[in-house]
Amino acid sequence: MSHTGTPPPKQRRGHEDGYSTIEAAFTLPAMILLTMLVVQYALLWHGRHVAQAAALNAVRAARTYQSTAEAGQNAATSYLAHVAPNLLTSPSVTTSRTATTVTVQVHARLLSVVPFADFDVTQTAAGPVERFVS
Repeated sequence: MSHTGTPPPKQRRGHEDGYSTIEAAFTLPAMILLTMLVVQYALLWHGRHVAQAAALNAVRAARTYQSTAEAGQNAATSYLAHVAPNLLTSPSVTTSRTATTVTVQVHARLLSVVPFADFDVTQTAAGPVERFVS
């Protein structure tokens, strides 16, 4: 075999021995934290949509002819319990129904994967009440 003039890999590194361990000690925690932030953002985005869907579901239930605000509140609570029991914890549903409109607000604590951080989600939906007009 002929030698092409390039030193073997071990000889090329020389004074850089051990730097990969130090680089990993700084880079890996930063990459893990960055990944956790991306996952947390996705959970926040999804949690907002689930809370909005629960609020819309409550408005649909409470706005029907001869329905009540409690029917809307039960619809939202049931929706959250079935769809996102672990994603949105401690849900609070506030429903108000007047002669013409229904307004629902859903507030919940969001599951957190980022240490020492708490996230809340609040979504509101409103709609007209169905009325019988002769």
